[in-house]
Order: sequence, then C-alpha cells, then structure tokens
Amino acid sequence: MKKYLNCQTLYLSLIMLCLTSFFGAIVYRLYSLNNLGVAISLMLAIAVFIIILKFNKLNNNQQTINNRRQTTGDGDGSIIPLGCRAKMQITNFLLLTFYFLLLTSLFYILFTNQTTSAIISPWQIAPNYFFFIYGLATAVLVVIICNKKTIKQSNNLTIFLISLHYFLSFSVCWIVYKIGYGFDPFIHQATMDLIDKTGSVEPKPFYYLGQYSLIVILHKIIALPIVWLDKLLVPILAAIYLPTALYKILTKWFEDKRSVILTVLFLLILPFSFFIITTPQNFAYLLLLLIILLSLTCKNIYDLIIVYLLALTALIIQPIAGIPALLFALLLSIYHSDNSSQLKKIYYLLIFIISTIALPLSFWFVEKNNFGISEAQSPAGFWTSLSSLSLPNLTMPNQENFILNFIYLYGFNLKIIIALIVIAGLIIAYKYKQQCQIFFIYILMSLALGLSYGLTKILPFNFLIDYERSNFPNRILLITAFFLLPLILTALYAFIHKTLKQGRIIKISLLIFLVILITASLYLSYPRFDRYHNSHGYSVSQNDIDVVHWIENNAQSDYIVLANQQVSAAALREFGFAKYYQTPLSREAGEGPPASTRGEGVREIFYYPIPTGGPLYQYYLGMVYEKPSRETMIAAMDLTGVNEAYFVLNKYWWAFDKILAEAKLEADEWQGLDNGEICVFRYEK
Repeated sequence: MKKYLNCQTLYLSLIMLCLTSFFGAIVYRLYSLNNLGVAISLMLAIAVFIIILKFNKLNNNQQTINNRRQTTGDGDGSIIPLGCRAKMQITNFLLLTFYFLLLTSLFYILFTNQTTSAIISPWQIAPNYFFFIYGLATAVLVVIICNKKTIKQSNNLTIFLISLHYFLSFSVCWIVYKIGYGFDPFIHQATMDLIDKTGSVEPKPFYYLGQYSLIVILHKIIALPIVWLDKLLVPILAAIYLPTALYKILTKWFEDKRSVILTVLFLLILPFSFFIITTPQNFAYLLLLLIILLSLTCKNIYDLIIVYLLALTALIIQPIAGIPALLFALLLSIYHSDNSSQLKKIYYLLIFIISTIALPLSFWFVEKNNFGISEAQSPAGFWTSLSSLSLPNLTMPNQENFILNFIYLYGFNLKIIIALIVIAGLIIAYKYKQQCQIFFIYILMSLALGLSYGLTKILPFNFLIDYERSNFPNRILLITAFFLLPLILTALYAFIHKTLKQGRIIKISLLIFLVILITASLYLSYPRFDRYHNSHGYSVSQNDIDVVHWIENNAQSDYIVLANQQVSAAALREFGFAKYYQTPLSREAGEGPPASTRGEGVREIFYYPIPTGGPLYQYYLGMVYEKPSRETMIAAMDLTGVNEAYFVLNKYWWAFDKILAEAKLEADEWQGLDNGEICVFRYEK
C-alpha cells in the first residue's frame, strides 16, 4: 500500500476530491452543509474511498478488460512523484536556476501590477516585456526538456516544471484583478458564503452543488477564505492534474519520452481561457477533459469506476459538461464490453441519438415556460446553425504592428488550424487503425454534440439578454472540440517527434516557433482591448465598492439600485444577498426566469440588477440606452414596492457625458464619487 500511495498520490487525491464534491452535494441537497452535514459528507467520502482502494487491490488479481492499447511502444505510465532524486549536472542546475528566476520574475511582475481600477484587459496593466520574459522562460523550459540527461534522469522534475508553467499561464486574472474578475464568481462566492454561515440557501438547484460543497467543505477543514479557494480552485487543479494525466496516457501511447513531455508543454499553443477563472462550468470542463484523457488508457473495471465517478461529479457541478461526460462513460463501457458486434452497433446508435438531443431537451425542460415553442426558429435554422461549423475563410490582419498582426493571424485562423491538426490526427489514426480503434467513440461523441449544437442554436433563449444568448450553444461547441483531443494529441506528438529528428537549424527554428505560439496563446486566452478585439466587460473596481457603501450609508429606507453588473457584483461582494423584494409575477410580463420564488405567482427580486435573471436589469438598460428618466425609476420602484431608488453611472460608460447631463435634470439629488469616476443619482416617489 505504501508503494501504491507513493506512486499515485495525485491520482488518489483527485478521487478523494471528487468523492468529497459528490457526497457533499448529495448531503447538501437532502439536508444541509452545517458542521454535521460536512462530517457526514466526509465520512461517506472516506468510506467509499477505502472501498475503491480495496476494490482496486482485488481487481489487480483479476482479468482486466480487453484493452486495445493505442501505442507505438511501451512507456512509463505511472503517476509522477514530485521531485528529482538524480544528481544534476552543473548545466542542468544553471538552467533550472535560470528558469526559476524567470518564473519568479513573472509572478513578481503580475503581483506588482495588481489593480483595483476598472479595466477591460489585464494586458492594459501588465508591461509588454512580460511576454518577452514569458517566452524566454518557455524557451528555457524547452531546453531543459530537450537535454538528454534531464530526460533520462528526471522525467518527474520536468513534469513538475510544466505544471508550474501551466499554473503561471492560468494565473494572470486572479493576480492582476485584485478585487475579482467577471460577474459570475461574485454570485457563486456570495452563495457559498451564505451556505457556510447558514448551512443552506434556497432554492437548491441540481447544478453548481458539486463546486459549492467542495469549496465549503475545504473552507471548514483548512480555514482558508472562500474567496481565495474559489479563485484558485480551477487554475491550481488544472495545472496539477492536466500535465500529469497527459504524461500518464502519452507514455502508454508512445516510446519517445522527450517528445511526450514536449507535447504536454506545447498543448498550451491552444488558448485556455476556460482555466483562467473558477466557475462551475470551467470546473466541469476540467473534469470532462480528465475523463477524455483517462479513458484512453482505461484497462479494467477500476479505471471505469473512476471515469464514472468523474462523470457524476461533473454532472452535479454543471450538467452542460456532465451530461456528455456521463454519456461518454456509457460509450466507453459499451466499447469495452463483451457484447456482440451487432449489439454494440445498436447501443452506439442509441447513445448517439441520446447525446444529440439530451442537452437541447435539458435546456427546454428547465426553462420551458420561458422558451415558448412557438418562438423557436424554423427547422431550417438547424442547418443554418450547422453551417456555421464550416471552415471560415483565411483572415490576414494588417491593422496593427507586426506582433499583434501575427497574434491575430493565429487567433483569427485558429479554427482552420485546429481543423488541420484534427485531419492530420485522423490520417495518422487511420494509418494505425488497429491500435487506434478507441478513437471511434470520441469521434462519434463529437459528431453527436455537433448536431446537438445545431439543435440548441434554434432555441430562442429569450430569458437571457441579447449578448448572452449564444453562450449555451457555444459551450456545446467547445465540448464538441474537447472530444477531438486524442486526434490533436496524436498529430502534435507526431509533429514534435519528427521535428526532433531534423537538423539543428530546422529543429531549433520549429521549436522557437512553437514557443512563440504559446506566448501568443497566452495573450489570446485573456480578455483583450486592442484594435482587433474589445472584450467590453470592465472589472469590478474600488469605485464600485465605494458607491455601494455610500448608498447603503445614505439610504433612508428600503431601496433599489439600477447599475451595471460590476456595481451589482460589488454589492454581492460586500453585502451578499442582503435584500430581496417580493412582487407578483403578473407585474413583470415575462421578463425572465425568477432568481427565487416562494409560492404560486410570487417572485423575489434582488435589490441590484442581475443580468441573467433579474427584471431590474431591463430598467437599467432603459436608463443608459434610451433616457435616464424619472418615469423609468418610478416604474422600477413600483415593481419592487419601495419608495427610494438609486441610479449609478460609471465614467467609462460610452455616453457618460450625455447621460450625466440628462440624469441631473430629473434626479432628486446626485453625487460624484472618487473624483467623478462614478456618479450616483437618488430618486424618491
């Protein structure tokens, strides 16, 4: 057992995290996550963890599932113990020292450029030389990997270094945005804080609970703040488990360990925006990717149980990733079963059909009262949606300097590049079709999800604001691409393996080019504000925090606030879910799904606008896009039954001067805060 724990510590920790998340979610759903609920969750998780370990010990003595290995040779597939026991040569020591100095410098640059100002992109704050140092650090890491003695003596160390590089790559947001990035994390953090204090929050949905339970339980055990656990969860777990899983499966595929480790590093050439921030969707993406990777080397019942555990955990975190994960686990079970070929084909067809319709039906079932069947687009829209999956035309940007032009030459044509990589992977897989038979179920799942994307695109999503209606279909499209990862890895490994066999000049040139692509991918993975792209969303600033405190301190009675989502996020951060007002649903004329309902025909409205689920946001849009009129404010007060309201206007708003002048005319009073960076207007009935 001691040997087993030493070689698989990371793998076992992943199992324990999933069990904690799963049983925590079940206990929370059925009971509460107070101290007793946490104790029950941990006891269940530990008990099942012990059973899994015992089962694995017994299973090692039994016949394994018929394993169709996808290798061109044997490799070391063990999970990596961290550290290096080999004595390093002086050259290696100097390279390692240089890399750690560069890595430390990069973290230092990010921490010294933290900001509480409202920014669109972290690249507005981080200096340009950050990218040069990042590229240099990546190049040094490539040299360390390519050193023959390093590979021979210290595979473990190189994977550890790659994990550090992954973590740096995923860490820009949580470091630079000192208050926080995005809007959803503030809602999730406020919810988890309330769960921590009261044990539960109503209503209890079937989703998000996996992340909520895991973070609340970790918070109660190790006493780290919920905010920091939430900020770091996905970046840390992705940086630890992805390189480890990639190394595990690739060493079972291929012989050349140097090419394998470089493949793990150079996978960063694909933008990774879904790992830069913790949300339930991103957490579920991570588990889905681990399922896709670990399934490739699934060889016995124990491995299959772990795949199902990851799938069930993803399901209770975010069903958009969890449903495909669970269906894929079923496909994997069919593939490894002893059923006849004819029966397998029937099962494959059945899972394919279910995978195609499961997500669209789930969206309709959850929000059927808001979709309206008659509002859906015509069936022709399905084929129009699928046509958007076709390869775009090659784009040649030429509006900026050479560096940005190159970055966007890569970024704008990324779909073409990925398609070409996938085609190369298909060609290689066909060449070695006997060894790559398992690729069939990945391609089948990807095709089914592609059709599911087309079906989801024809749903109107009228309960969401315009710019968010494509979010759900786009998530399905991303998951469709995830299932092509085995083909991408195959093609990337083949390219790197051939590159290392070239002459020195060609080899160095190609490796430098890949290093440049990783640096470009870093830039593309984060919000941007340049001539080619404007991410639009400003971060929560100290001004937003100041204004919510000013309103709270100056309000004379119950009140509502019309403000943008950054100010609403600041209110959630400072006061949590402090105020709700009840209103009959008949007053709202179907403006969106209720954030919380109690009883028939009654809805609770949060006192700040919530873009994805609150009617106050529509009144705010009327104030900034039409006219900041008193009538709009009175209508919002009538809806919520209060007599006092505030309108908040940030200086960065595109029509600030015009709106400011108009709002002054009809407000009862107004105040400029933080040197006029943010203005607040007060209204009374």
